[in-house]
Amino acid sequence: MKNWLIFFVFSSFLNVFSQERLLEHPQALDIVKKGLFHIYNAEGPAANLYIDQVEELLPAHPVGPMMRALNTNWSSNPLEIGSPEFIKMNGHLQLSLARTKKLLDRDPKHLEAVFFAMAINSWLAQFYDEGGATFKALNAAKKAYHFMKLGFDMLDESPEFQFSTGLYNYYRVQYPESNPIYKPFMWFFRSGNKKLGLEQLERASKIATFTKAEAAMYLAHLNLRYERNPHAAVKFSGQLVQDYPNNVFFKINYTEALLAAKDYQKALPLVQDLAKEKKSFYKMSGEVFYGVYLEYEAHDDKNALQWYRKSLETGQDLGPRSHNKKSLAHAGVARLLAKSGDTEQARVHYKKALKLAQYDTVKDEAKAYLRDS
Repeated sequence: MKNWLIFFVFSSFLNVFSQERLLEHPQALDIVKKGLFHIYNAEGPAANLYIDQVEELLPAHPVGPMMRALNTNWSSNPLEIGSPEFIKMNGHLQLSLARTKKLLDRDPKHLEAVFFAMAINSWLAQFYDEGGATFKALNAAKKAYHFMKLGFDMLDESPEFQFSTGLYNYYRVQYPESNPIYKPFMWFFRSGNKKLGLEQLERASKIATFTKAEAAMYLAHLNLRYERNPHAAVKFSGQLVQDYPNNVFFKINYTEALLAAKDYQKALPLVQDLAKEKKSFYKMSGEVFYGVYLEYEAHDDKNALQWYRKSLETGQDLGPRSHNKKSLAHAGVARLLAKSGDTEQARVHYKKALKLAQYDTVKDEAKAYLRDS
């Protein structure tokens, strides 16, 4: 009887331990990969079926609720802080964090727990920052940085840390360049390297599991926004469209990259499809892009101006996650008004573009006009 009792206790211990390590559970890892495909391909119900299976196999692991959070995000993208969808997503993230904490209490350097703690806190910091919740953003960022530092030493143990370390290395240099007011505070943080950061992100886009799509998305974003390399942005965003054809957000990024690379004919069908979308953010993006096409390829200033204005009307009730597209529209309106001689209204729109801008190209254009006009 004692032998059976010992066997039962030992088996239970092994079962609990196995639930702590996704990377040591091939069946669960395969299901996670399938679920992630459906998440990024914007197939929420199909993704939920795989997430349910993951939860059955690993009920104590943070991966299940983290996948539910990702699924909520991509099913509602772009998700705004304070929305019902954000509250739902945040609930999943908090459950994932609670499970992560239990793993870290037993092992402070638990590889998977370190990754999830870093990823969740970084994600929350981004949302809080975009929503203007500064103190919450700083608190989440502080926690994320603690686990990110642990991840620096785990690069050889998991390709997922190529993503986080690559992002850190890039933004550690870029952020104070784009926001000089923060330069005096950067001494606290470990130094970065933009070139190395891009290389690490590219490795993650090839070999990571959980962060593969995110790495490719950021590579497109960074090359377009800061590196001024639209052809690289076309490469990475195009791969995402090929891998996840149902994801409209990826189509938006690809279309924007094509326009920046002056590949107008390839962009036009995508622009026209986006302008017909029902979701306001998607529709607004298509309308902005149609303005770009008409201005630069068709040289039809009158209709381009109408489409830029139309996009601003479509997006008037959208939140901070639409600011980048609105800045492009305001800059377009400003250019065309300046061209027609309405310098006063051009200044008004360039000021709005500058306030909302995320791209250095838009910031430079607006600053130059406001300085010289």
